[in-house]
Amino acid sequence: FPPLYSLFTSVSKTNASEMTASFIYLVGSASMSVPALCLSGIVITDGNCFERIVASFLVMELCVGLFSPVQGTLRSKYVPDAQQGVILNIFRLPLNAIVVAGTYATDHMERSTVFFLVSGCLLLAALLQSSMIVSTPQTVSANKKDN
Repeated sequence: FPPLYSLFTSVSKTNASEMTASFIYLVGSASMSVPALCLSGIVITDGNCFERIVASFLVMELCVGLFSPVQGTLRSKYVPDAQQGVILNIFRLPLNAIVVAGTYATDHMERSTVFFLVSGCLLLAALLQSSMIVSTPQTVSANKKDN
């Protein structure tokens, strides 16, 4: 999404993708906290909980759509081309385990708790992604050329 990317390019041209991804994770975390707060009853609402939850899901879908191009940029920056297929396949098993655990959690936990967990995982992803901002892109580029 060029306007979002250009916003972060004006701050740091070398780390714009990392900053954009961190921002998308933060927005996703905030959007998933809305159903958690509405369903738990922590936030007293005026009866518009359904509309707020639907709006938060739309924001989350927007975040997923915005993240796809950023993911491709980050993948090409950090993962060597020759080993990209192997590395991506290694992460499929843990990803499927997380999906199964999440599906299992919805059967045995309160919905608000599951949304708090999802929001927390997205916040953790934002923190981990922001740690990539401090890495030097010259080192990454040099390592990629060596492989």
